[in-house]
Amino acid sequence: MQQKAIGRFCLGTLFIAIALVAGSSGQHRRGYPKPPEPSVAQNEQPSETKSIRRLDRFAMEREARELSALASSIPGDIEQLNKGLLPSDAVEKLKRIEKLSKQLRAQIRP
Repeated sequence: MQQKAIGRFCLGTLFIAIALVAGSSGQHRRGYPKPPEPSVAQNEQPSETKSIRRLDRFAMEREARELSALASSIPGDIEQLNKGLLPSDAVEKLKRIEKLSKQLRAQIRP
């Protein structure tokens, strides 16, 4: 009779152990959770950037032409300065050259 009691005790302990092990296996995740979808669709972004880049190209070409024209007029102003005459717009031309070069530099850098 005592062996039956020990057998029942062992059998009960085994069932409890199996229940505990089976219950804890449900806590394991298989993989990582899926992140939420982006709020802005990615298909919309490239079309907007293409149109912006196209406008920037035209502006860059226009500014480059203006910068070239201003730079080519500076040697004549320097000759006038060597003769003792200061052209009134020489300083303004140099300021405009600086401004255009900064704008072009900013547009070229990503």
